[in-house]
Amino acid sequence: MRIFLIGLLVLPLVNCTFDPAPAESEGRSEVLAQAVPMTAGSFRGHYVVPAPASIADAATFVVTEVDWSVTAGTATLHYDLPVGLVGGDISVTFTGPILANATTVQLTGTTGSGSCTARGTVISCSETFGDLGTLPINQAVVMQTAAADYPGPIANRVAVANIFSSDPIGTVDLDTSLPSDDDHGGGGGGHGGGHGRH
Repeated sequence: MRIFLIGLLVLPLVNCTFDPAPAESEGRSEVLAQAVPMTAGSFRGHYVVPAPASIADAATFVVTEVDWSVTAGTATLHYDLPVGLVGGDISVTFTGPILANATTVQLTGTTGSGSCTARGTVISCSETFGDLGTLPINQAVVMQTAAADYPGPIANRVAVANIFSSDPIGTVDLDTSLPSDDDHGGGGGGHGGGHGRH
């Protein structure tokens, strides 16, 4: 009789242990990281600088051309930092090994390093720079670009440029579903023109 009662007590506990499993499994599937695409080409994207909420709108810059390629197990990211952010032409090239189905890719270059992940068709690379020289290169260019391409207060773009100069970190993203327009561009704090290394 005692054995029978113990069995009745144990069975509900066993059932409780297994019932939540599907929900936990579903939760894990939602947060599973996505493999970084092996796509190659030039794509449209954005550059975002961490900034206070009051000027967050001024901290996102259009980048009309971001190059992404994967060759022989090496990923290469190349683009120009927004002219409206740095006040001149600064090209960025980062490279690093990429494995099939890798969900994170670490890239490095002469000016810093980055870590890339993917969501949908968008590759996002969080970057830290260490050797860009004195920024902004030309504050007047930052102001002129803001006047031409940013609908908000010019002072907000200047503030973002100053934040970046003191702590040069940000995130560049590229949308692999949006090819760039054949190396044309400029303005919008976007493509700084050309692919020359600086």
